[in-house]
Order: sequence, then C-alpha cells, then structure tokens
Amino acid sequence: MADLDNVSFLADKETLQNQVMTFERKVEHVGALLFANNLNRPVLYRILTSVEPGALPVFDLEERIQAMPEFKSATQPPYYLIDWLVKAEALDFIELDYAGEPVTAERRAGKTEDEIDDMIADMLIEITDVGCEVLRIFSPLQRLQDLLEEVPERLDTYAEVLRFVTEKRGFGEIDQLLQGRPILMHGRRPNDNPMQPSVFVDKLAAAGGIIYDEGWIVTPEGKEMLERILSK
Repeated sequence: MADLDNVSFLADKETLQNQVMTFERKVEHVGALLFANNLNRPVLYRILTSVEPGALPVFDLEERIQAMPEFKSATQPPYYLIDWLVKAEALDFIELDYAGEPVTAERRAGKTEDEIDDMIADMLIEITDVGCEVLRIFSPLQRLQDLLEEVPERLDTYAEVLRFVTEKRGFGEIDQLLQGRPILMHGRRPNDNPMQPSVFVDKLAAAGGIIYDEGWIVTPEGKEMLERILSK
C-alpha cells in the first residue's frame, strides 16, 4: 500500500510540475511577443493594464487603445493587438448572450456554428493569470528600479530628466539640459568623447519611464518613480 501511495504522490507531483512549466512557458511566450515588437511593446503592456481592473467590451477597449499615447508608435490596428494577446493567452474573450450570460462550452455543445453565432450578443475581454504575471514581471516600475540601480551615479540625472519631462519636451531641450554635465564623462577616460544625452532618453524610454507623444513626456510609472526618488 505504501508503494502505491508513493506512486500516486509522484504522479500528482509530476502533473503539478507540468502545469507550472506550462504556465511559465506561456508567460515566456508573451514576454517574447513583447520583446520581438519594440514599436508595439508599450501599447501591448498598456492594453494589459487597462483590462487588469476588470473585463471590458471589445469595442470599448479598441477605443481606449486608439486614445493611448503608446498607440502612436504601434504598427497594427487595435483589434490585431488584442488578438495577439488573446492568442498568447494573456487575454481571453468572454462571449455573452442577449441576457448578458456567458456562452459557455456546455451551452455550445450540440449546436451548429450558425446557432452559436445567433446566441452571441457581445464580447468582453478579460486578463488571464498569464497576463497578470506578465504585468508583474514587465512592470515599468521594476524596470526603472533596475535601471536606477544599474549605475547609481546616474540616478540624479535620470530623476532630473523625469522631472523635466513632466511637461512635453523636444529632444533638443533635453539635450541642452544635459550637455556639459560631468555625468556624461562618468566611467570614461579623459580623452574619450562624452556619452550622448540621448542615452538617458533611450534608457528611460526602454524602461517605460517616458514616452514620445509629439514630444517626450513622463509616463504614469515614470511619475511614480520620480515621486519615490524625491521622497527619499
């Protein structure tokens, strides 16, 4: 009997491990989607944050996407961006009938495609557990924190840029702000050329702290990080 119990335990443990690995692979797949689409990455992340508080009608979400500053750099229309995240299992569709009840697999059973189509009155989009995990892993706040800790000597300059772009600024204005700063020579030899101010802009943008919207402007996460820095 003990041996049988052990076999059962090992089987259950193996099943659990496979489930965990499957979940991890799904998260990695969404992460790969974000990394492979530099221009779409900001809006894909923002779509997930928009749905996190609760499910939204597809049409409403498409309208929200079109109004996002991040959408201006996107290469795909809203529905395709949503569909990418659905296929990657970061989002999921909820089909509703005319009474607002979900059209479940049980209710679909035995019906033709036309009959199922006739049942569906609306579709909602909700975030999945995979999508929530992606939000946690790819959080701009975490990426900004990692950036600030990467070269601590640059922290004050990053904070100054974040504060400077609480109003929209052209790159020329940021360049002028930083030109001649000693930090541009940090880690370089006396005869080396200074680091370009664009490095600060690029790194803050890649971390999700600022975004270009007819000028560089701080993101909500960048503003929160600035407040954390200033409160210390």
